[in-house]
Amino acid sequence: METRVAGVPEDEESGLLPRPSAAGRRPSSRGPRLPHPPATWATVDGPLGLPLEDAEGHARRFFLWGFACLPFLWAINCCYFWPVLRSSAASSPSAFAPIRPYVVRSAIGFTIFSVVLITWATTFIVGGEQLFGPVWNDLVMYNVADKLGITGFMG
Repeated sequence: METRVAGVPEDEESGLLPRPSAAGRRPSSRGPRLPHPPATWATVDGPLGLPLEDAEGHARRFFLWGFACLPFLWAINCCYFWPVLRSSAASSPSAFAPIRPYVVRSAIGFTIFSVVLITWATTFIVGGEQLFGPVWNDLVMYNVADKLGITGFMG
């Protein structure tokens, strides 16, 4: 028959819980603890975001769908995977390697799209009829209803 020590829980007595050492700390079977490396997250929402295994598929889909006349998906790709885009290729973790090409190409694609869009809009806003002459009436969209004769119902 076993004797119980007064004030000691049964689990600790049976060895299920480690016993405190003389200094009041639990003994460690390992040596001194090394600091954990900082967590690496591929998305801006950190631990709430995608796991690294799923991130490559999402980055690839955003990149490819950007070619389907949805270039703002490239901007979303750049914003969502900002930690990947921000870190340099040499210093980025190896987990970013499969994601990085899609995000960098999305950034390049969105930059080119933005330059073309801003150039096009500026040309029409600044130039207008003075720049294009009589062709201006064929280029502008606000007179399409007049050309098609569908303004009669407006009164």
